[in-house]
Amino acid sequence: MLAMLDGCDSVLAVSGFVRDKFLSMGLEPSRVRALPIGSRINEVVGANRELAFAPAPFADTPDRPIRLVFLGYNNHYKGLHVLADALELLTPDYLRRLSVTVHAHQGQPMQWRFERLRPRLADLTYQYAYDYSDIPWILGGRDLVVVPSVWWDNAPQTVFEAFGCGVPVLAAALGGIPDFVRHRHNGLLFRGNDRYDLARRLAEVVREPTLLDAMRANVMAPKGIAEHAAELEAHYATLLSRQVGRPATPAARVGP
Repeated sequence: MLAMLDGCDSVLAVSGFVRDKFLSMGLEPSRVRALPIGSRINEVVGANRELAFAPAPFADTPDRPIRLVFLGYNNHYKGLHVLADALELLTPDYLRRLSVTVHAHQGQPMQWRFERLRPRLADLTYQYAYDYSDIPWILGGRDLVVVPSVWWDNAPQTVFEAFGCGVPVLAAALGGIPDFVRHRHNGLLFRGNDRYDLARRLAEVVREPTLLDAMRANVMAPKGIAEHAAELEAHYATLLSRQVGRPATPAARVGP
């Protein structure tokens, strides 16, 4: 793989984390560039703007429940089990302030973990598969999207989808996630695969709910697909212009 990448004119990484990973493997720094990918969530939100509404500010309604959402797949890498572990670490005084919504593909095996929390939570909604067009409906009026990944997520679309709907993110500080989630600015970070630290962050927002209002004000929509395509076209055009007048060189051989 390294030999093939070394034969490229340019190597584009989806996040600073991935760029640094390439560099740590010995790729020539001058040819490696971080270029985050775009998301089509902006188009979906644009067609359903009324669904991606902001909840009532905690400055005006300090005692209302905090509405958390997990959105994605139930597999080990996405960390739904870490969220369940963290919630179970909280006392009833904290849990009664949390309204938890889970939309997890293949989420049936984990449902019992959340159902046994139901009596202590302000509310629980647990559902399985969803359509991409449902995301503004799922995230409308929510306070925080939880992204508890336990692996080096390169550039998670779930973060972009939350930002596209105006919702701050509570996420693991792993992989490319910190490239986009800035702690106490547009979201919160916790140590990856650490249910105790996630529980600490959840308790923090219960004690300081107006922080969610402040972070929401800093959330910006992600890069759109059209913008990303334009960046790619401009990058390729630059590379092609450098090829004018240069003789063609054979591709690097891999293997014997």
